[in-house]
Amino acid sequence: SKCLAAYCKDDTPNASYLDIEPDDLKVAEGYGTLMGEKAYGILERAQCPVDVSSLTKIAKDNMGLMMQPPNPVYKTALAE
Repeated sequence: SKCLAAYCKDDTPNASYLDIEPDDLKVAEGYGTLMGEKAYGILERAQCPVDVSSLTKIAKDNMGLMMQPPNPVYKTALAE
């Protein structure tokens, strides 16, 4: 995986998005963009929104996530 450097383990508890090599980060961000484009297409075709009210946040921080757009077309959940 291109993002293993950002994976927190016992020996790297403070690993972060910033630990990914620039070339690998570029590839990983490309995959993220592709997934976003695919998700957008699915949402465009959806008949109704999905209820995500029961989901809870367990992330320690939002490091590596892009800022939310000021006027999003859709609001979605990020699941791992």
